[in-house]
Amino acid sequence: MDISGTTGDASPLPLHGRALQAYEYACAREKVAPAEVASAIGSDLKEAEELLRSLCGLHLLWPTAGDGYTASSPRIFGAQLIAPAVRELAERQQHIMHMMERLDSLAEIYEQSPAKRLRRPEIEVLPDIDSVRSALNGLSADARQEILTSQPGGARPTEVLEEALRRTESVLGRNVSMRTLYQHTAQFSPATRAYVKHVAPLGAQVRTLSDGFMRLIVFDRETAVLPLHGNAQGAVIVSDRSIVDFVVQAFEWVWPTASPFPVSYDKSQVMGASEEIKLTISQLLVDGVEDKVIARRLGMSLRTCQRHISDVMTRLGARNRLHAGYLLSKVIDDRR
Repeated sequence: MDISGTTGDASPLPLHGRALQAYEYACAREKVAPAEVASAIGSDLKEAEELLRSLCGLHLLWPTAGDGYTASSPRIFGAQLIAPAVRELAERQQHIMHMMERLDSLAEIYEQSPAKRLRRPEIEVLPDIDSVRSALNGLSADARQEILTSQPGGARPTEVLEEALRRTESVLGRNVSMRTLYQHTAQFSPATRAYVKHVAPLGAQVRTLSDGFMRLIVFDRETAVLPLHGNAQGAVIVSDRSIVDFVVQAFEWVWPTASPFPVSYDKSQVMGASEEIKLTISQLLVDGVEDKVIARRLGMSLRTCQRHISDVMTRLGARNRLHAGYLLSKVIDDRR
């Protein structure tokens, strides 16, 4: 059995072999003498005396009257051994905390500098929903001035809105402006309406369109998060200035054509949104777009879409879809 340690100056403090035997022998008696220890552990007298002096140096033995020794608690030895290590650990922890504080202050400078933007990859692929959420949380936390968002597809899931609400409250609390585009169909979602009713007084601007604009989020006009082709759960982070500028200009071009999201139920506004949806459907019918494609573009179910198409055909007096397309084309030509 080996017991060893080091003091602050790295000097070895061994307790093994015959030293350990001598200590065990002394612990079993009130006091011991070098001669009897030598006999007990099978050493000569000189070695036994050296071992006993060494154990005294570790405060594991105390000399008594004459040439005897008595054992003492190893806790005394342990306290003397550990105390310097504890002090050193406390000093290291204090030094680490100081370094972390310095690094945090430097990180704040870096986060606000062009260097961060220059070092981000121009295209960064996020392959799954977890990496997308992590990236959105980080980008939202770093946003300084403005966030532009477009969320087509009609009503949004409640759990998605709950997660977005936490980010939005944090962003608006830092006086970062937010503008969001939904589709008209999102107005008929109680969860989406409740979300908008909550964030609008905080400063968020929310508008709706009939046909879906592309899905995007742009942070400070520097970084855009766009859909990942072929993967509905993923996204890409784009930092290329030309691409981001193009996306922002497209958003700005569409924004004035959108209608404010009604935070409370207004029958006339709801009817107006419904009529605009029917008008968009009519235009898509003229283009020969299939029902399921129309439904996807307008963010509604196929059944709801077909009900709107039926209303349009009834108004036109059309016998079938082909006839409706013909009548609509004639109406458009007459208006020209």
